[in-house]
Order: sequence, then structure tokens, then C-alpha cells
Amino acid sequence: MLVLLVAIGARAGSLKSNDQFEWPGGRDKDSIIVTFGDKTRLIIYGENRQELEKIMKYDLNALLKDLKVRLDSTQADTTFLREEFNGNKYLKNPDQPADKDYVRIGLRGIHIKDGDTKVSIDGSGVEVKEGDAVVGSDSTYRRIGKRFHGKSWGGSSPRKGFNVALGLNTYGTNEATNGFNKSDYDLKPFGSRFVSLGYVASANVIKGKDARLHLDFGIDFSWYNMMYDGDNTIAKTDDGVEFRQVVDDQGKPVEVRKSKLVVPYVNLSIMPTLSFSHSFISYISAGAYGGYRIGSYTKVRKVGTKDVDHDRRNFYIEDLRYGLAAEIGIRNFPDFFVNYDLNYLFEANRGPSVRMLSFGVRLF
Repeated sequence: MLVLLVAIGARAGSLKSNDQFEWPGGRDKDSIIVTFGDKTRLIIYGENRQELEKIMKYDLNALLKDLKVRLDSTQADTTFLREEFNGNKYLKNPDQPADKDYVRIGLRGIHIKDGDTKVSIDGSGVEVKEGDAVVGSDSTYRRIGKRFHGKSWGGSSPRKGFNVALGLNTYGTNEATNGFNKSDYDLKPFGSRFVSLGYVASANVIKGKDARLHLDFGIDFSWYNMMYDGDNTIAKTDDGVEFRQVVDDQGKPVEVRKSKLVVPYVNLSIMPTLSFSHSFISYISAGAYGGYRIGSYTKVRKVGTKDVDHDRRNFYIEDLRYGLAAEIGIRNFPDFFVNYDLNYLFEANRGPSVRMLSFGVRLF
């Protein structure tokens, strides 16, 4: 929401100083104040400096022209006019949201934004934010006993406990299939995300001086978010699935901002884990998993609207999922995982012959 406040000096004392303006949330906020003469001021208010920098994404000329129309149309005899309205219509590039989600991996670390949640992983550790509030950090994980390793070498597996994994998914195998064009169901690399929430129990098998072998048993809930690259969506027919252009109510093709297929699973895993006491690598784990699909649906958002269309069907997706998994733990850094499904995503002759591959980091 873009908030614009204009003081109009129709009478003396309409807005003499900042002390007469009641700031949302207090005076300790960032703002830009432009003064026109003695009695007119343009005030742009932001929660912080980063929010103020977003103003460069907007066409202020168009905004002020609309404001003049509003001023000309009002008949109220007032010295203070407050207008609050949605500023997205004034974006210079409306197809690009002012603050979109992202996954950035580079020399400065891993930075992920999903809605209001931001996760930063770098040399300083891990920081999780909800909006501007820090809700978790490296020190938080250590205090509550999660496993962002510090690294005192205990008797149990470093994987033991509650786990959250965040990563990306893609096609590990994409075979040529009659009736399907691969370009029709390509995935956006950073838009196709994998999320997992679970718990790992562990049993010690071999205890050594510098290394130990554990047998880990896990249960988790995971989600495939497959975002399609283009304006296509998946549709179910009597014979199988189709990847077709999104259309409006009149059957005309439309441009889409987001089109994805979401598939959640509940999974069980068994992972032999070898942990080390004084090595840069804290553990190595490999094993197998199996899961059961607990739903599936599509989400389509067309350009120019905030409405999201859902279609809840099974889309001939296999109910059972199974595959191989591997993890590697690095001291004082998030652990890396990779999962490879051995089963095809769709039933035979009902969809393209694809197997899923997921990879990313375990946050704790």
C-alpha cells in the first residue's frame, strides 16, 4: 500500500512543523519530505531506508496527476487531505512486483525470500525474518538444541531432532514421450521450490573415537512446487494430462504471472549416517525414502489480477513416491541434501516420463 500525505495550506497554521504530524508507529521512522513554499509539503513515509528505496520503482508523475484530479474533485473545506490507495498501478514495470520472491546463491551466501519470510545464510550464520522482525538466528538454533552444529560431539546423530529443509526441484529425468513437447512443461529454475518439515530419530550402531555410525529413521511432510515456465498450465482429461495455454472466460489466451503444480507428500526414510568428531565435514548420510501423495492442485495467477485460480485433482500423479537421498554436513554451515525419485511422477501413458530431483539446504 502506497501512502501519500499532502498538506494543503489554505489557512495559516495548516501544517507548520513536523511536530503537528502524527507519524504511523512513532517518530523513529524514515521519511522524505519535500517542501513547496511555506505551507505545502509532500511527505513519503517508509518503515525503513530499504522501503524508501522502492519508491524508484514507481512513476510519481502519474501519481501526482491522479492526485490533482482528486483535489479538483473534492468539495471539502479542509486544510489537511489524507489519501491512501494501492500504488501498484503506478509501477513503471507492472509485470514485475515491487518486492518479488527470490533465491540467490553466490559468494555472499544463500538468500531466500518467500512472501514475508526471508532467510539469509552467510559467513555470519543463519538469520530468519518475518517482515522486519528477526524470528530465528544461528544463536537461536544453538540455544534451543537444533542442529546447526557448534560442534560439540555428542553421542547421537547430528541429524537427530526436528528438521526444516528448503531447496529447489527440477526434472532429474525427462524422457521423450509420445504426445508431449518438453517445452510445454519446462520448469522455472528458481520458482520451483521444495519444502520439507520433519523429525529424525537415531540409533547408535558403532561408536569410535573419531567417528560413529548411526541409523537414522525419519518422518516428514514435503511439497513439490513445480512452477511452469510460460503461460501453460496442466489439465486433466479422460486419457491423461495436457499442458495447455491459460485462457480467460471467453476462451482467449492470456498472459500469466504464476502457474504451478503443487504436490504434497508424507514420507518415511532410513539413512545410515557416519559422523566425525574433528573433521571439517561433520557427517555424511545416504539412504532411501518412500512417500504417499496426500493431494495435488494447480495455482494460476493471471497478469493484471491478484485472483488465484485453483484446480484440485490428482492429475494422474503416482500415489507412491520412493527414491534415494544423500546429505553432507559442514561445520558451522547449513547441511546440504539431494533427493532423487526412482519412480515416474505421472502414471504410465498418462503424462510425460519425468522423475523429480530436489536439492538444497537443511536449515536446522
